[in-house]
Amino acid sequence: MKTILLLSILLCAIALPALGQLTDTDLDKIRLIIKEEVKEELEPIKSDIGSLKADIGSLKTESAWMRGKLEGIDKQVTHATNVTYGLIALIVAAVAIPQILIARRSERDRTLEKQIEILTEEVEKLKQQRIVNP
Repeated sequence: MKTILLLSILLCAIALPALGQLTDTDLDKIRLIIKEEVKEELEPIKSDIGSLKADIGSLKTESAWMRGKLEGIDKQVTHATNVTYGLIALIVAAVAIPQILIARRSERDRTLEKQIEILTEEVEKLKQQRIVNP
């Protein structure tokens, strides 16, 4: 037990200088060391940020170029669509107009045939009246 007591007193005596406070010069040295380490850590990050800014600038110019190309393509597609609509209308007109004309002509032909039938009936009646009443 004596040995444990002596060892604990010895350890406490050795540990007493560790309880001292840091001086201002010690704190300044620590701050200086930390600032230097932070600067060393920040330099590659700053260079990476610079390269990222350059990449963003190039992406902006490329996106503006692509936007211009897409607007040109959009105009071409719109023009092609309008031409297609025009051709569809022309085809419909080319098919519908003759059909309408044929329908009118056949209607006129029917009315003329009816008139011819009526007139032939009247001629037949007149012929019969003339034969019967000479």
